[in-house]
Amino acid sequence: MLNRFPVAVKVFVAPALIIMLMIGIIVTAVVALHQQKSAFFKVVGGSLKTANMTTRLLVSIAEVQSDVLRFSQLEQRLQPSDQLLTELRRSIKSRYSTIDSLFSEIKTTTSGSGEADAVSNISDFLTIHRAVSLRILDGTSSGTTAVSTLMAHYQQLQSYIVELGTRTAESARAAEVEAGLYINRLSQYILYGSFAVVIGSVLIAFYVGRAISRPLTQLISTLTAIAEGNDNVPIPGLDRRDELGAMARAVNVFSSVSRELRDREQLLTEKSQQLQVASKHKSEFLASMSHELRTPLNAILGFNEMILGQTYGDVPPDMHAPLVQIQTSGKHLLRLINNVLDLAKIEAGRMELSLSGYSVHEVVENVRSTLQSLAAEKGLEFLVTLPAEIPLAYGDAGRITQCLMNLAGNSLKFTKTGKVEIAVECQGEHLIYRVADTGIGIPPDKIGSLFTEFKQTDASIASEFGGTGLGLSICKKFIEMHGGRIWVESELGKGSAFIFEIPLRVREGETT
Repeated sequence: MLNRFPVAVKVFVAPALIIMLMIGIIVTAVVALHQQKSAFFKVVGGSLKTANMTTRLLVSIAEVQSDVLRFSQLEQRLQPSDQLLTELRRSIKSRYSTIDSLFSEIKTTTSGSGEADAVSNISDFLTIHRAVSLRILDGTSSGTTAVSTLMAHYQQLQSYIVELGTRTAESARAAEVEAGLYINRLSQYILYGSFAVVIGSVLIAFYVGRAISRPLTQLISTLTAIAEGNDNVPIPGLDRRDELGAMARAVNVFSSVSRELRDREQLLTEKSQQLQVASKHKSEFLASMSHELRTPLNAILGFNEMILGQTYGDVPPDMHAPLVQIQTSGKHLLRLINNVLDLAKIEAGRMELSLSGYSVHEVVENVRSTLQSLAAEKGLEFLVTLPAEIPLAYGDAGRITQCLMNLAGNSLKFTKTGKVEIAVECQGEHLIYRVADTGIGIPPDKIGSLFTEFKQTDASIASEFGGTGLGLSICKKFIEMHGGRIWVESELGKGSAFIFEIPLRVREGETT
């Protein structure tokens, strides 16, 4: 049933129910306090007040009785007009007014039937007592008979007042017992209710929490199974109408996508294996074809050079320029074939470095002397910055020369004015080669693809300057085989700098 409601509602239900139960307990306690307050005021404002006023009434009547008896005695010795008798008569009458006030309050606070009977008797005998007293005070009745009558009514009045006080005290004790029993019962109810609230709160929280956590745990287990490759695991909660149902349906979509991705991954793996096989065949084909092409090309270049050297006789003047062009184009083609052969060997894993001690100065000088004519032909300044204290290095001098030749040749090719500089410095156990130019520069978004095979920055540049895009890729692979790295610093329109770092002494086991 709870799966029809949103999780936010279910999370709110448990605290709300617990709060309602606690409010119920608080309301019950407040009602109990009000009941206790009513019982307290009932005792203090009713029975105890009546008992207190009854005591005061009894004392007041006793004082009046004593004063009347005293008046009766003094009347026999003094004149009726004596000041003392006059003051005593006035005092007795005023005290009857006080007695009437107290008795009126007593009548308003009594409620029981027994108390009402006592009040009625007190009223009757108080009236008689007042009448006898006034007759004695007025002198219409005197002597022993009047005093005896007054004493008899006083004793009876006193007994009824005591009876009223007793009944009032009993009412107070009854109210006290009743309030005590009520409070005890209510305390038990509150205690039991508190236990019930605690148990109910625990059960509600457990039920609501389980209704939320159980499907979440199941979904987590399902996601774990899907992540481990089990796409056929059942997904619980697809028919729920709350957020957990939406999550279950999202997991179902994830399972479908995961299954599709695994299928695609498997297909890509198969394609990758096929491409690796095809790449291997391509490398083997290029290696074999490069050998097949290089052999006749070397023969052509050899015969052409012999013709230019007039080994077979004088060369007509109009044939000299075409033969020179044939020689230049043949050497360019031979370099391309050598690059393809190197790349094929590297990809086939058959390329190995020929490690030996070499002089960095000789490597740089070989590159400078070879490319100096090209720089002079283009009117470029070709500089070399090389500290004299660079120690003897250990590595493949031929491959390092090939890398420098390629980088410097590219700089000369892409620089129209300015200079090209080769600089080398030794930093600890590493050599840092730097080939910088003032050429056209490289766009920032093209730098990342510079070292990809057969990749050039722009088709228009390729058409203008030529090239196959193999040189930088081969340089990168040779440098990495030395355990080094290569990177580019360039600003469009201002020039580029190709920098590579290799160990000063390459260890035999570190070449790859």
